[in-house]
Amino acid sequence: MNWSANNPMLKGLYYRSFYQITLCNDFIRQSSDAKLAERGISGADAATIKRYRAEARFLRAYQYWALLDLFGRPAFVTDAEALGASLPQQATKAGLFSYIESELKAIDADLVDAKKNEYGRADKAAAWALLARIYLNAQVYTGTARNTDAATYAKRVLDAGYTLISDYTKLMRADNNVNTSEFILTINYDG
Repeated sequence: MNWSANNPMLKGLYYRSFYQITLCNDFIRQSSDAKLAERGISGADAATIKRYRAEARFLRAYQYWALLDLFGRPAFVTDAEALGASLPQQATKAGLFSYIESELKAIDADLVDAKKNEYGRADKAAAWALLARIYLNAQVYTGTARNTDAATYAKRVLDAGYTLISDYTKLMRADNNVNTSEFILTINYDG
């Protein structure tokens, strides 16, 4: 196996991650509290949009984690910059780690409780699982081990009721939507 920048799967992963980050940034920008007020959106509708915004922030953090883990120092842009306003700067591993960590912690109160969101949507357990994962690899990203933090967030996921299914052959079937014990975040696909 010989991987290079010319591999179409690697290129596709890299570009798709940035496409998703771009969509998330635009949604986050368009759903800011100021924009909602400007449009006269308040009450229950504003609260629902705030939850969606937290999910978009999770998805953006997830994509940045994938880029950090696979490519090391990707370009970095947030919703603070208007689309195409300037060329993005290259992130450092430690800086991107800190950004992902701060985003996941900042949205905790706004995400739906673990196992309470509809199938395929991010909730608190998805954010905790991603925090556990970044902490598990923190020494690679930052030079400092964070194993205790990894264990803390992994325990939160387990305490939320997630367990492995004993029969592996029952995974990845058409009824995955009823598997509420093992799947934390899914990519919904119905061919």
